[in-house]
Amino acid sequence: MKKILSITALVAFTVLLSQSAFALFPVREYKVLPSKFAMKYTEVKIPTNDKEATLNAWMFDAKTPTFNWVIVSHSGDGNMADNLERVNSFLSAGFNVIIYDYRGYGSSSDFEIDKETYIYPQFINDLQSVLDYIKGEKKLNRIDLYGIGVGAGLSIGVGANRPETKNIIADAPWISLQVMEKKMREATGKTLTMPFAFEKTFEPQFAFDKPTPHLKGLMVIIAPKDPVISPSDLKLIKGITETYVVKGSAGNNENFATDKNLYFQKVVTFMNK
Repeated sequence: MKKILSITALVAFTVLLSQSAFALFPVREYKVLPSKFAMKYTEVKIPTNDKEATLNAWMFDAKTPTFNWVIVSHSGDGNMADNLERVNSFLSAGFNVIIYDYRGYGSSSDFEIDKETYIYPQFINDLQSVLDYIKGEKKLNRIDLYGIGVGAGLSIGVGANRPETKNIIADAPWISLQVMEKKMREATGKTLTMPFAFEKTFEPQFAFDKPTPHLKGLMVIIAPKDPVISPSDLKLIKGITETYVVKGSAGNNENFATDKNLYFQKVVTFMNK
């Protein structure tokens, strides 16, 4: 009996881990700032292209001057402060980084987030605004996008539609709103609200329906047996050039933590090809 209960608890815990990667849980207060870890950064305020919000962002310069920039889009669970270790890994690999908070998160503008809503189309505008800002500020023609969970899907959708994008690295991306509505219902027993105003061309499943000659590659990172998104689901995203299945990862929320050194070794090797 105890064995059955423990297995049930493990399954429930794994589902919970996976759900949080695909649910919106905004946190306003930063539990830590980069300065705590002696990370030099500049805080910038970025007005969105729709003129409805101002985004808070942190910019980090690599130790050696470079024109290589990565935009980090987080999972929508917490805020950007939760991803400083990933930022530092990019910096150590020689990349400049800009990370930002969606409207409604951290110190970005107020925006009401309904936790029963899967994603907001305004987040597309948020990423596009950050891309436009860093492109103009640093006079860049080519930029890499990295995203986690909700941010991974956004990175694919925006990256496929923006000619400035060089590489996309997507850790546990969502597939499409229709697919995710079904999968989340199966995993949680709940039906999340899906935005009807989300442009289809920005959904990962359909983002590559038109040619994307500007893209060098799309790397997707996935756990071998996640209860929501698994490697077999990735066949619906046409533009993938490399897949990294994280052996030993209990679910997509654990992809980075499973082996951080190997994780970034794979990511950096892909980006430097």
